[in-house]
Amino acid sequence: MGSAIRAGMTLIVISLLFLAFNLVWVPKLPNIRWDFSQEKIHTLSPAARQLLTTLESPLDLYYFNALNAPQKNQVLKRYGRRVEDLLKTFEKAANGMINLHIIDPTPFSEDAYKAGLFGLDGAQGFLGLIGTRAGHGTQRIEVFSPEHESLLEYEISHLIHKLMHPERPTIGLLSGLPLDQPAGELLEQMREQFNVVELASDIVQVPPSISTLMVVQPRALPQRALYAIDQSVLRGTKLMIFIDPVSEIGADAVSANTLLEGLLTAWGIQMPADKLLVDNLYALSATPGPGMPTVLHPARLELPRQAMTATDISAWRLGAVTVSSSGALSLTTKNRMRFTPLLQSSRQSALLDAKRFASATSFDSLIDETVTSGQHHVIAARLEGPAYSAFPDGLKGQPPSLQRTEQIQMVVVADTDLLADAVSNARPNSNVQFVLNTLDNLAAPEALRRIRPRVVTQPLHRLDLMRDAAAQTYRKSSGELERRLEHSEKAWERLNPPHASLVTQVVDTNTHLQALNKERLQLPIELHALKTEAYASLHRFEQTLKWLLVTAMPLLSGLIALFLFLYQRRRRAFAIAAVH
Repeated sequence: MGSAIRAGMTLIVISLLFLAFNLVWVPKLPNIRWDFSQEKIHTLSPAARQLLTTLESPLDLYYFNALNAPQKNQVLKRYGRRVEDLLKTFEKAANGMINLHIIDPTPFSEDAYKAGLFGLDGAQGFLGLIGTRAGHGTQRIEVFSPEHESLLEYEISHLIHKLMHPERPTIGLLSGLPLDQPAGELLEQMREQFNVVELASDIVQVPPSISTLMVVQPRALPQRALYAIDQSVLRGTKLMIFIDPVSEIGADAVSANTLLEGLLTAWGIQMPADKLLVDNLYALSATPGPGMPTVLHPARLELPRQAMTATDISAWRLGAVTVSSSGALSLTTKNRMRFTPLLQSSRQSALLDAKRFASATSFDSLIDETVTSGQHHVIAARLEGPAYSAFPDGLKGQPPSLQRTEQIQMVVVADTDLLADAVSNARPNSNVQFVLNTLDNLAAPEALRRIRPRVVTQPLHRLDLMRDAAAQTYRKSSGELERRLEHSEKAWERLNPPHASLVTQVVDTNTHLQALNKERLQLPIELHALKTEAYASLHRFEQTLKWLLVTAMPLLSGLIALFLFLYQRRRRAFAIAAVH
């Protein structure tokens, strides 16, 4: 009896000690986490930690994550936890300068009302962030998207930087083309986000107060303006430059300034001035002239997400970018520049002589005749590295100034037409956002600019190739049918206009209308059949890949179980044989 009591008392004492240890000592133990991911996506980068050391006053971050929102799928829920973990890492690394508030807003609650009031997107359940600083305005991230997971650390760091430095960065604008009318929408948004200083086209020197410069079509600028750009970049000015073999914004204003090629060569890049980029896969429809039928314009391209380097800040929250009559960039030989493509063509692209576009009626024949190279062509790129001056002897007898530098930072875009409202408004695109993203990143302080995106996943290269091939096959076979369908729809609308009133309409027995109606109903069926045929091999490969991924683990487990069974059976057989 006594032994039972002692045993019971011992268990009670051990339980009390275990409880006291958990209540008192466990909270004092250091919170140790190991990050085994290849890109260390769960660990703050040194640049982000350096940014946090510059905080001068406390910040409050309000993270809204509607955990039980019915419209939120599992992907968003997992990403919400990922965002929360990273925000907690920011809070801990800030050493008391960041106060994180995690809020789960239920439908129609006061928290949900506040989230909507501050502009957070609740379409799929709130998943956004609001930042505040005493005595200053607020900043927000409307919604965190899993598509931009590689930019998550930059997104949060960018919001923190804007809370500490709400003033607008200064951007110098130097253009060889008239932009007020053709690119009015872009300029309006630039003036809202930046302090834009417009420079004269014949400027002799870029003011030292301008640390970020945007240059448009420098081929139309005089020699001394090119010299001013050259010296400014060597002094450390960040540059975003738009060059174009054929600019549709102001063709009359373009002059053949051959010094531009020397300037590009000094920066380690080149762009053929007489070549246009055509792309059979990304080509858009265009009307060559009034009353003319719509055809595919192989030089007007709609670049989807897969044509962008998604791990660069310039591609932050972009959908598609539209370019028109663009060129192609490449590195010169024997240079040490870091060349990061931002926008690229598909593999169904080629460089053609610009003179072949003199006649708009040749668009269809150009598509049929184009021999693609099977490789991407770079339309926009980020460059970092050493560079030399294109004016080693100075300018007009003036003594030479800066001759080289160890580091320049610039973004080069081989198109000016993406700035135009006519191109931006023709189809839904992210042209303006691309320019704003790039300028904002170039104007950011070094600590923020050095925060690099983390590559989370890599796409399957073979699947990309098969998708491009299937899309090209479908486009070649469907072009004529799509044009017939468009003509039939227009003829049907012209001969049978829609009625606004909700009354019963008499069936028109006109033979021509019936034939048009039959064709406009039949052509989509034929197009669907062509698309199914073109993508059949891709779908078969995807199904095979899914089947292999699903069955691989059970098959491996079964093989291991079979091996263990045979191994145990063989051991028993040897044991029985040894006994006998």
